[in-house]
Amino acid sequence: MTSQARQSQQAPLEDLEASAERVIADCDGDARAAVRVLLVANNHAMAEIAAIEAEMAKLLADVSRGYARGNWEWLLERAEIAIPYSRR
Repeated sequence: MTSQARQSQQAPLEDLEASAERVIADCDGDARAAVRVLLVANNHAMAEIAAIEAEMAKLLADVSRGYARGNWEWLLERAEIAIPYSRR
């Protein structure tokens, strides 16, 4: 393993440790309070994800069959600002 690869793996761990220490410090050193804060934040994030997924499902249900068949790709070619798109 190269030193650059080792550093790239080590950086997220250091960030994680620093973040954990910051959350615990924000909770006056109470680890249980820090866990509660993180659980509440996680539940909030999961609720946001669920709301976005529901909105996406509704949009997908509402999209016209022309869009679903790919008859809109010509719009990407005509766009003033390049729109990254690749058909897989």
